[in-house]
Amino acid sequence: MKKEILKRLLSYLKPYWKRILFSIFCMVAIGALSALAAYLVKPALDDIFISKNKKMLYLLPIAIMLTYFFKGLFTYLQGYQTHYIAEKVLFNIRNQLFENILYLPVKYFDITHSGDLTSRLLNDTEQVQDSIANVIPGMIREGFKAISLLVVLYIDNWKLALVATAVLPLATYPIVHFGRTMKKIGRKRQLSIAGLTTKMQEALTNLKLIKAFSTEKKEFEEFEKKSDELLNIKLEAIKIDEATSPLMEFIGSIGVAFLIWIGGYIVFEGMLTVGGFFSFLAALFMLYRPIRILAKSNNKINSSLASVERIFEIIDSQKEKYEGKIEFKGVKDKIEFEHVYFSYEDDNNKAALKDINLTIKAKSVVALVGESGGGKTTILELIPRFYDPTSGRILIDGIDLREFDLKSLRRKIAIVSQRVLLFAKTVKENIAYGREDLTMDDIVKAAKDAYAHEFIMKLKNGYDTNLGEQGVILSGGERQRIAIARAIVKDPDILIMDEATSALDLESEQIVQKALNNLMKNRTVIMAAHRISTALSADKIVVVRNGTILGEGKHKELLERCEYYRKLYKLQLADDSSL
Repeated sequence: MKKEILKRLLSYLKPYWKRILFSIFCMVAIGALSALAAYLVKPALDDIFISKNKKMLYLLPIAIMLTYFFKGLFTYLQGYQTHYIAEKVLFNIRNQLFENILYLPVKYFDITHSGDLTSRLLNDTEQVQDSIANVIPGMIREGFKAISLLVVLYIDNWKLALVATAVLPLATYPIVHFGRTMKKIGRKRQLSIAGLTTKMQEALTNLKLIKAFSTEKKEFEEFEKKSDELLNIKLEAIKIDEATSPLMEFIGSIGVAFLIWIGGYIVFEGMLTVGGFFSFLAALFMLYRPIRILAKSNNKINSSLASVERIFEIIDSQKEKYEGKIEFKGVKDKIEFEHVYFSYEDDNNKAALKDINLTIKAKSVVALVGESGGGKTTILELIPRFYDPTSGRILIDGIDLREFDLKSLRRKIAIVSQRVLLFAKTVKENIAYGREDLTMDDIVKAAKDAYAHEFIMKLKNGYDTNLGEQGVILSGGERQRIAIARAIVKDPDILIMDEATSALDLESEQIVQKALNNLMKNRTVIMAAHRISTALSADKIVVVRNGTILGEGKHKELLERCEYYRKLYKLQLADDSSL
């Protein structure tokens, strides 16, 4: 699994192979120059301090300066190249991830919190970027250093080199063991970050509700608990990460201890010069640093693999099906539901809709009435294919919905619901959303038809006023009229209204209803009506309860034939003078 993930991650690096090759060349140069720096210790001691060679006194300092100058130059070039590659890969992965999220089916978001997706978009991708920019290049660079220094060791004295490197196999156990543990901790950490992000988003979104119920302390305690969970996971990772270096140093000290003992004896016997020994010792000490870094980098790589897996989980998730080929141009005759069952859990035993049979004629108005949770909204959401029936089918003019091109279908459908969704953009941008071809005259005309122009002109910057998050500066009725104007410029063939006025006061409802009347002209309209008074003008009223249709017809017909409708009517009669 690890190899497959790494192989897939490397595929993102393919377009930058020239930069990668240049970066590797720089790493090789850095490794060679590091080894040269260690090797220069020998002539510095033997030729200058012991043999007192004046010529070397002038040449060696220049050689050392040049060595470190070019080492610094190649380090800079390699660092820039790897960070450039990492940022480009992060750019591509994050864009692909966000694009895939946008094309996931609505059903996916029913079971996945936006906080988790936000965490994957930001935190997980940052982990991957750090690995590509710092960890992986660091491992390669330090690997070349280690190889170059090993060469110096064996050139200086292969017998001492054998003694010094005999302990290296001992170092593989903590590297492998800690690496596996860090991968598990890495996944736990990313899940914990997602949970914390989710909690934070929920609290900020529902801040007014929290204040209304005075539950600040409770919300803080829940946040603190999740924050404490993340802290403990991070501390667990720190324990392992910080234990790696001392353990590697202790293992290295075993080799150094034997080396000094044996090396001292060889120097005493005249078999090795003092400069040769100290050059060897310098190379050895320089060798243990890259080995220590390699061990810590292995921990980080394994921790980052958890982030890579979480990213690929989203990228590999099944997108919405766009298999339809027929362009949808509008309803000419009728929309039909034929024995439609639907379950959010793909289980007809827990069906939200059961054996729905319904005909909606073109350019007619059909109102769905019934208690909340009865299935009205679910019926509406099947028409733009936010969900597909578990069984049965929905036809438009005899053609199954799934045979239509999904984009062309949704392009001809407008939705006005109780919960108005607006962007933190200007008024004109919200009205023209999805219609970049509109002129300002088109936008103003739609606003006037939606009875929104008057209050828009009273805003600070008129149509250029930024509405803030979810149109926070507007009242409920004003937000609804902006949404209606947006639906008008879309010029839909099918209009879906999901209790569009149920959350408004009477005065706002009357204005919004006028706007809706303009929107409904010459369109096929399917609405979920909270109040029966809203449904009275419909061509057909459909009574929905517990996922089934109990009756359909005009108001007077249903009063005579449908006991449940009669009950609803009596319950609302006392509260609604229009009945």
